[in-house]
Amino acid sequence: MAEATPLPSNTPVKHNRIETGTFGATGVDLTIKRRELRTSMHQKFIVVSTDMFMEKYVPPLSDPALQRVSATDTILKDVPVQSGSEVKMYEPLVKALTDAGICPKFKFAITASRGDIADPSKEAPDIGLYPSRLTPHAVEGPDGKIHAPATNWSAVELCIECKTSSAAHDPFDETELDNEPDTNMRKAVLGQILSYAEFILKRQQRMWVFMVLILGSQCRLLRFDRAGVIASQKFDYKTRGGTLIEFLWRYARWPAASTRGHDPTATYISPTSPTGKKMRRRATQNKDETKPEDYVRRLFEESLDVRWPWWKLRVEGKGLKGKVWVRFFLVGKPNFFASGVAGRGTKGFIAVDANNIDGPFYYLKDAWRVIGLDIDMEGNILQYLNNKAVEYIPTLECHGDVGGRKKQMTETDALWAEINEKEGGEDEKEEDDDNNKKDLISPFKTHRHYRIVVKEVGQPMSEFTSSRQLVHVLRCCILAHKEAYEANVIHRDVSAGNVLLYYDKKAKQWCGLLNDWEMSKRTDLPDKGRQLDRTGTWQFMSAMALMTPGKEIKVADELESFFHVLLYFAIRFVYHNCENVVDFMHEYFDTHNDISGRPQCGAYKYSCITNGCILLTMAATASEDQNKTKDTEEMGLLTFCWPSTTGSLLPLPHPLNTVITTFLQWTKARYSLLKPKASLPGHSTLENLPPTNQDKIVLRSYNGTSQFSSSNRLKEAAARKLAEDEAQNIHDHTPFSDLLGAVIHGDYGEWPLADKTEDQLPKEGYKRDADLKRPANDHAKSGSMLGGIPQPLGKGSSQKRPVAAVEEPEVAGPSKNEKSLSLRRSTRTKRSRK
Repeated sequence: MAEATPLPSNTPVKHNRIETGTFGATGVDLTIKRRELRTSMHQKFIVVSTDMFMEKYVPPLSDPALQRVSATDTILKDVPVQSGSEVKMYEPLVKALTDAGICPKFKFAITASRGDIADPSKEAPDIGLYPSRLTPHAVEGPDGKIHAPATNWSAVELCIECKTSSAAHDPFDETELDNEPDTNMRKAVLGQILSYAEFILKRQQRMWVFMVLILGSQCRLLRFDRAGVIASQKFDYKTRGGTLIEFLWRYARWPAASTRGHDPTATYISPTSPTGKKMRRRATQNKDETKPEDYVRRLFEESLDVRWPWWKLRVEGKGLKGKVWVRFFLVGKPNFFASGVAGRGTKGFIAVDANNIDGPFYYLKDAWRVIGLDIDMEGNILQYLNNKAVEYIPTLECHGDVGGRKKQMTETDALWAEINEKEGGEDEKEEDDDNNKKDLISPFKTHRHYRIVVKEVGQPMSEFTSSRQLVHVLRCCILAHKEAYEANVIHRDVSAGNVLLYYDKKAKQWCGLLNDWEMSKRTDLPDKGRQLDRTGTWQFMSAMALMTPGKEIKVADELESFFHVLLYFAIRFVYHNCENVVDFMHEYFDTHNDISGRPQCGAYKYSCITNGCILLTMAATASEDQNKTKDTEEMGLLTFCWPSTTGSLLPLPHPLNTVITTFLQWTKARYSLLKPKASLPGHSTLENLPPTNQDKIVLRSYNGTSQFSSSNRLKEAAARKLAEDEAQNIHDHTPFSDLLGAVIHGDYGEWPLADKTEDQLPKEGYKRDADLKRPANDHAKSGSMLGGIPQPLGKGSSQKRPVAAVEEPEVAGPSKNEKSLSLRRSTRTKRSRK
């Protein structure tokens, strides 16, 4: 019987796609991407007999005239299998299947050498099965040479991946309880097939995806859905070729595309069809780039990418008295899609109503929501918050599970339950075994396809125009979080993707929009875990949440996440003294420590949050005496600066430095109360400067009087008491909101009006070993210690060692060696597979 993990009292965090995801600093790196895909799929594999696979997932054809003759069983017996020469397998395999007419109305294409033109990674399966009219062909290039067919992830029906060894290349190890491999080569193949499945699920409207894996003379049939992977046991397709041929025979003849995994509620829209032409016309209708709100129309126009499929999506639900309603929306390329195979698989679209194409734009979210006790639909949560008049959140238009009465559900989780129920039933005579059966917790989540449509269309926060606007937008989202929390709802997934920039036409100003409430939770309900794990956005989770995944997410964690969002955009788009932005972002946001085989908060991020400052340089190693601080000249603080017309940076106080300095003092106080620790460098705050007459921003819930406390006059005798007072600032929304309101108002200095620069994160992203020749620990520009910048405390400053706080769990932070401030040092180690 498979091992099961007990459900925790608080849902722990499952960390997905740490480095190469949407917000990671790492560029396109197949090795890292595939490794993280494997990690995210831990315990998500089931291997069953080939007969069971065929019986449950490959239904027979009902028309007797379509039955296959057994003479085709041996058509693959001459496919060559030679170690290290998988290329020699392609043409004989395709020729045998094509000549026998196994898949009419479909064609096989050998695409191993050319990736999709719309995908920069250029990943390509060996062989793809395509509808005849969409089959890629060899083309003549500008150089006059003939180029092989290119992969088309939007059209491929079925991938066939060929390997020459049935043992060395097999991605599944049936001797292990989790069926996962333990050699590098087998792990690489597993990452490869997961990556191909991810592409198809991302580009197409699929409920599940089939795949054929050739391993020398052996073969596995695979089925992927949003819960996990089901694989058949290996069989010899040369001597038992009838199984593979029967699978392909049925696959190509099923009358409904939904049997192959296509979503029947999604209809493909050709760009040249009447509907496609109407979508194009709507994209340019009322175009006026001088109006701030025109960005919504522009986003819709950009989504009409002919390299991606366009869709007509059905959204249905129940209204008053149980009356069923149905609406249709037209969409193009998603402007957001989540990574991974198993999981919610969220896609976001700019949409128009199919029955009112000239009407308003909407935002449509397509996801596979988790089904479980006390997990509500996001639309119900939004409707509740809308009724409570919570501001700066989306307004619900409509929502519902996809498929109506025939709801689309994952099946991998159901198979696990079926297998374990049968195995458990055999042991019912033994009382202990029977009790164990009742206590089994499936490692698979149950997902149901779901769509939600809201009225507001935001744009990425990266589109802000000034650092002052960035802070204002973030403050709007904090106020939304505050009002929702007062209505007994906590968001629990604050990230750069969920904090949006939105133009309010009524208020005639830009504001923030706190989006994606799917992971939110009611605070007035019993506190218990609802899932085996939850997925958080690694880069923006609090250090405490990363160090103690089982802890309950509190307001302090969410406010720290807002701070990480602010730093994420500021370090990329605002002038500062950090020269190596890509290295900084990699170390602060992406890296992690492996502790007992589980990723935990990276040393640099943890150090910044607990030390109360962001150091860019430290030439000397940390002192053995933790009560001593380093000299000022040995440190360089991250400092945001004013730009000048000559391109240099001006030594003028920037209000962002006040926000960072003050907030980090709060986190330092909070974390110091969790576990006794040594005194660490602190900061003084900037002196108040008179407000200036700048662009108008109407501040709601700000009376001009800041309510946050200051720690500038900490005394040795009252260190703990003052630390407790300081830490309280991060346990409530008001101090942070007031701090941002004060700096926006100009209470802490004048704002530069045009201080947004081009993205300082290179498009190619972080590259390993690219900086080995540069001096270690050097991320600061020359002359980084500018006038007016907060300085660390001098030598001899110290604080008492406060004891652990009782209101929060103790955090086991990195050791002294792990807590190095070096930005060069890699914090990743080989992770235990179990």
